[in-house]
Amino acid sequence: MEMSNMYGFLLNMWIMGKIDEDYLIAQVAKRRITEEEKAMILATPQI
Repeated sequence: MEMSNMYGFLLNMWIMGKIDEDYLIAQVAKRRITEEEKAMILATPQI
């Protein structure tokens, strides 16, 4: 599966604790990432 350009950016923002789940939900609604990408980001531990 090919990841969107936004996926890597949002993943890094998530890991750094700069965004929350509500922000990711909004990005899915705007079709910037997929529901699957959101789930993978949420499964990633934050620092």
